[in-house]
Amino acid sequence: MRLFYFAWLLVATSSTELAAQQLLGVPSQAASADGNSATWIPGCGESGTKQILVGAEHLSALHGHTIVGLVFRRDGAWLPALPSSTGHWTVKIGPCASDPNSPASDLAVNLPSSSEVFRGNVTLPGMPSTNGYAGWTSPHIVEITFSSGYPYSGGALAIEIDAALSTASAYFPMDAVGQEIRGTIDDLGVACGPRVAGFVRTALSSGAAFAPGATTQLHCLSSSGNATVACFGATLLPAPLDLTPLGAPGCSWYIDAFTSLGATPQESGVEGLGALGTVRLQVPSTAAVLGAQLYAQWLELGSTTFASSQAVRLTVGPQLPTLGMAQLERLSDGSVHVAPACGPVIGFRYL
Repeated sequence: MRLFYFAWLLVATSSTELAAQQLLGVPSQAASADGNSATWIPGCGESGTKQILVGAEHLSALHGHTIVGLVFRRDGAWLPALPSSTGHWTVKIGPCASDPNSPASDLAVNLPSSSEVFRGNVTLPGMPSTNGYAGWTSPHIVEITFSSGYPYSGGALAIEIDAALSTASAYFPMDAVGQEIRGTIDDLGVACGPRVAGFVRTALSSGAAFAPGATTQLHCLSSSGNATVACFGATLLPAPLDLTPLGAPGCSWYIDAFTSLGATPQESGVEGLGALGTVRLQVPSTAAVLGAQLYAQWLELGSTTFASSQAVRLTVGPQLPTLGMAQLERLSDGSVHVAPACGPVIGFRYL
């Protein structure tokens, strides 16, 4: 009789704890509707490290509770089926020492002290095709149950996910939100050199398009073995400078440069694209730079090559981040890409 009572008590206690577990969707505007963007999560189709910063204004319902897991859901705008993947995940969480609207570009500065809440192998089953937003329903979610709960006592949080896949990489978009604070990047003039025939423009960009507080990457289409130099100026020349006398027939120089950054071209890994010279610019998150402009132009130098890209005008976005979220990605070369005013839609499991 006592054994029966003890077993009943265990079941009742477990059932009560399970029933008490709740889900908080962050941010609230996407808790029950598809977010306005998409992102990637390490372990979901790709290996890598990502840090997600969440402001306290999104987490008030968690105050005094214990977080026991995280849930991410697929992007509702991506309808085709998504493949299964297997990888080793490590998840850390802790107080965020930076303002999520103005994150540091150093992961350790944002998360100086953390608790490891999960480490282990994770196999994600494939997700079938959908007709649109599927919400927080299996199998269209990725859920990590913590091995130890994290008591939340207030303040901004930083979540760091590191994952190494043992299966092939694949496109796996997860639901996300983003505040539109991007600047503009406009082409000026024309490029010249051997890569123009296939691409017309040889100066390219990726990242957050000169948003305040964000990392923008500038690229130059090049060839392995050559050198590339990104030149920067505050203004354009009164008239383009013909580079023919310098051994670059058909090339023109457009900017009044005051500084430059060299970059060794690396193979992009994208079929047909070839090598890219790349520099990264970190835009300050301050009102003083809103709307500011910078001009850039590339030179490509090689034993048989002297060419220039078109010029580009970089205009900082008109608004500072206010979303209270950010995500940072550690790139393969160890550098960090900062994307403020955006982040995955997160479900916090808590007791």
